[in-house]
Amino acid sequence: MSKNREPIRFKYENTAHILDEAEGIRVSHTEGNPQMLARLAEAKTVYQLFIDSVKRFSNRPFLGTHPKLTDPYSWISFKQAHSQVLKIGSGLLQYRSVRASSSSCIGLYAANCPEWLMAELSCFAYGLVAVPLYDTLGTEALRHIYNETELSVVICDTPARAERLIDDYTNLPNLRHIVIMHPGDQLDALKAKAFDKVELSSFDQLLALGEKYPAEPRPLDENGLIIICYTSGTTGTPKGAMIHNSTMISVISSVQASLGNQMLLTPDDVIISFLPLAHIYEQFNEILSLFNGVRIGYYSGDILSLSADMQMLQPTIFTAVPRLLERVYDATYATVTGSTFKHGILEWALTKNCKRADRQVYKPHAIADTLVFKKLRARFGGSIRLVMVSSAPISAPVLRFTRAVFCCPVLEGYGSTETCGPASISCCGDLLGSHVGAPLPKIQMKLVDVPEMEIVASRDNKGEICIKGKSCIKGYYKQPEKTAELLDQDGWLHTGDVGIWSNGNLKIVDRSKHIFKLSQGEYIAPEKIEAAYRVSGLVQQVFVDGDTLSSFPVAIVIPEPAILHRFLQEKKHGPGKHGDDSAMPVPSLKELCANPESKSLIMEDFKRLGEEAGLKGFEKVGNIFLLSEPFSIENGMLTPTMKTARPMIRKTYAEELAKLYTEKRAK
Repeated sequence: MSKNREPIRFKYENTAHILDEAEGIRVSHTEGNPQMLARLAEAKTVYQLFIDSVKRFSNRPFLGTHPKLTDPYSWISFKQAHSQVLKIGSGLLQYRSVRASSSSCIGLYAANCPEWLMAELSCFAYGLVAVPLYDTLGTEALRHIYNETELSVVICDTPARAERLIDDYTNLPNLRHIVIMHPGDQLDALKAKAFDKVELSSFDQLLALGEKYPAEPRPLDENGLIIICYTSGTTGTPKGAMIHNSTMISVISSVQASLGNQMLLTPDDVIISFLPLAHIYEQFNEILSLFNGVRIGYYSGDILSLSADMQMLQPTIFTAVPRLLERVYDATYATVTGSTFKHGILEWALTKNCKRADRQVYKPHAIADTLVFKKLRARFGGSIRLVMVSSAPISAPVLRFTRAVFCCPVLEGYGSTETCGPASISCCGDLLGSHVGAPLPKIQMKLVDVPEMEIVASRDNKGEICIKGKSCIKGYYKQPEKTAELLDQDGWLHTGDVGIWSNGNLKIVDRSKHIFKLSQGEYIAPEKIEAAYRVSGLVQQVFVDGDTLSSFPVAIVIPEPAILHRFLQEKKHGPGKHGDDSAMPVPSLKELCANPESKSLIMEDFKRLGEEAGLKGFEKVGNIFLLSEPFSIENGMLTPTMKTARPMIRKTYAEELAKLYTEKRAK
């Protein structure tokens, strides 16, 4: 718990109200802090919002970094950051290819760092459009983005990324300038390699240019385009979601209206930036932090060193994705595997802290904290008072575990690039979990029929989630056909997600395109089943698939080697015993996958978890295939946002999936 902050206490009151019974339209009744909203209402653009924060928090620390893991964080103030923003923007305007209009796009091709955010803010200040880029999109997708947005300037962080652009110059006909944040001693060599193809300069040179030729800010109005944020998707050409000033201001306003009266974020808070800034979730987090005067500390760039970064920074706010929290959950339970006593202590400690959370008392149980949680929390800096989760549903056991470990509220949100961040949020005082709350203020939601799946929203209380509000994008950049698929004639944004209403809260069932109809006519939602099985400590990843010719779903499973090996030894020699071969190294993942006992053990665990999760008989997997190569962004089995690339997995392992059905039927 933070040494300087009191625990957060919240009332849970943000449930959806029905606005239109016939249409099934629901809204939030939550009202926000009048002072916060009045201040926000003065800002029609994101740059004005930034200026307001500069005035309020002028000399307070804003952006922090530490060159080495052992070095403390050093900070620049809001006032210093503003000065840098003006220099960056003024410098960009000196490039012949840049014009202060919505047609001039600036590429941001870097890991999270203060320069990234300041470069984006400079675009907002001078009427330019920021285009975030990231390697994991792949070469062809990046070329598409460069050419669709006619990028003439790209700001990147390393010589390696700059060299990639130079090498691919023939496919990037509009590229004229590359700015390198940290060129080291390689700038001259890169200039020689680029020859007369493209002009290279360091970030310091860009700042010097802006200082020499200062220009007055000229932000676009509230309808101005400020960001083209490309969605990775699972297949096809990436789509550029158009974020306007009004879009971002609206979503910030909605969150403040919903939670501002709780003083969710304050200038005393610190947040760590490690989720990719190329995605809207982290951009929203940082602009929300900026507005509230929160310090933003950037991680060192290596996700494996995140714990060391957090121990040095001691953040009070932790923004995470479910998969990260699942890994903490799995790793913790792995330490007590094989010991009934240790497992019992862990469960006892979880129960003690959860009972306190049920009463909105976020103070750890002294004995439980000493025995179990204190050391674990210390790995995250020891001061976290609020966890915010998004990008995918979080399972109830992991949610309970997270709340108990950090002894703080866990806020879960639902949204997308197309909604410019969250569209609904579960209030921190909500203890039920398993849902994503009610619509934010200024947002309307409804469920609509999905005819191809025989879903009738009014009959089934289930349907595709549709959203309307100023925080929804107006369309995709230069892709009218895709825009027409996204937005209907009445302006409703079709998310492709299927949801239900439960006690005034929205529950996400699955993606509509991912739902399968089995041979008996039942529909299954694979992501719901995956969430139930992923809790198993025996597995790293699970992919569930279904077929209309089969009466049961199947799964591809990537095991967790060390834990699976330990369980195999106990099964062979008895509980708590590992035999003479216990000192032997853990077999390779390939060897474990080839062991028939591995499959049997995982299926047993899946049976238990399926029962605990309340899966129906037809939802439980009938057969599994153990895979020794984890799904990753590099092998194309995960999207850049760490979501399962279902079409790619289905195509790659079509033969293995087909065998799972025939094997089961043959038994």
